[in-house]
Amino acid sequence: MNKRQITLANGWTATFENRGEFRMGAEGWGLFLQGPDDRTIKYFADQIILVNDEDGTQASSCIRLSSDGVYGYLSAAINHCWVIDFARGMIAPHRASIYHYHHAYDESISHYEQPAFKRERQYISVVGMHIYLTFPLTRDEDFPKVWDEYLSIRRRQLDELYFRN
Repeated sequence: MNKRQITLANGWTATFENRGEFRMGAEGWGLFLQGPDDRTIKYFADQIILVNDEDGTQASSCIRLSSDGVYGYLSAAINHCWVIDFARGMIAPHRASIYHYHHAYDESISHYEQPAFKRERQYISVVGMHIYLTFPLTRDEDFPKVWDEYLSIRRRQLDELYFRN
């Protein structure tokens, strides 16, 4: 099966599409979100959200909603967790793995963290969780630019911390 569609309780449709094998024995699935009013969140379509989800178990349980359906919490299979604001079509990372390779030293570092950017602080509740969000919710179309800016700053910080002489 190449696609799997799930209708969320807030009326949005989550379409998981098989992206193929991205590592030996690991098939990745992307996610496209479409709202009842034709709003979309496309950022996750090119990301690996689920891995080896043959029976759809992960797809049906990876998105938790707030009681009013405004917010969602997406637990991705590859060490990323996201907050989704369905009402405004915005996303923010809550937990992320940052990988940085330093060419001069031929070494790398991987760091799992809660991204903090632009002094953002807010609490969000979804079923079973209270989330302290430290990254600004950003419109889907603007998110790649903001995320790249954050990663650039973070990698420079990692250079200074781990790779300086």
